[in-house]
Amino acid sequence: MIVIPAGSFRMGSSETLTEREGITAKRGARERPIHEVSFSRPFAIGKFEVTRGEYARFVAATNRTGGAGCKFYTGSKFVVDPTKSWRDPGYPQTDRHPAACISWEDAKAYAAWLATETGKPYRLPSEAEWEYTARAGTATARFWGDDAAGACRFANAYDRIGARTKEFPNMTPHDCADGRERTAPVGSYRANAFGVHDTAGNVWEWQEDCWHKTYEGAPSNGSAWIGSGRCSQRILRGGSWISTPRYVRSGNRSKFNLDARVYRNGFRVARSLEP
Repeated sequence: MIVIPAGSFRMGSSETLTEREGITAKRGARERPIHEVSFSRPFAIGKFEVTRGEYARFVAATNRTGGAGCKFYTGSKFVVDPTKSWRDPGYPQTDRHPAACISWEDAKAYAAWLATETGKPYRLPSEAEWEYTARAGTATARFWGDDAAGACRFANAYDRIGARTKEFPNMTPHDCADGRERTAPVGSYRANAFGVHDTAGNVWEWQEDCWHKTYEGAPSNGSAWIGSGRCSQRILRGGSWISTPRYVRSGNRSKFNLDARVYRNGFRVARSLEP
């Protein structure tokens, strides 16, 4: 865990930034209005995404089942492969890779189990905590700057290595090579200024919050936004190994049904700190 200091930041992305990144007006509106968020106390967040090995220990302790398959992207839509799960998401992994094919419900159950095992208040991050952590004091599109082509030093994303599989010929890769076609062992790329790894790429990360179409009415204290919105869908952040440049940004936000297991989705945990 990394302790993230108290402070403030401007959450969201400007219309100018999203236009420059090629984001449609409708999708860009998800990241507005830009609003000030203040954290009166520090909190802790995982230095890495939860790994397959860590998730395996949880499953062994709780006998949690893997569910009915895992969704994968065909290039135009998501379909379910009933033979896949977090044990085999459809590509090779070791226990140091991030757990994938994880639903929001799975992630919540893991955090609750970890809290019980340790006596510490582990939980999923709020969307505001995640973006504050991912930005690490920056206001650029990405924590390393605005240049998407610099991604491969910091992130495992869809790049020239991924594109050589020719699975997704209509997708524009990052103009660099990160060395991997699918997930990478956590911590394989440079950390941001807070010392947190993989907030860009590798796997999308579940957040506590319910889905809201915009930030209109969002909390200003960094708490999870769960009192309204579409709570059957939850927030995902950070992009993944299959994400193109427009999605691998600190301000980008997405959603999925909370019970869905997808081969690109995982999580990291957060923890409240005692006064």
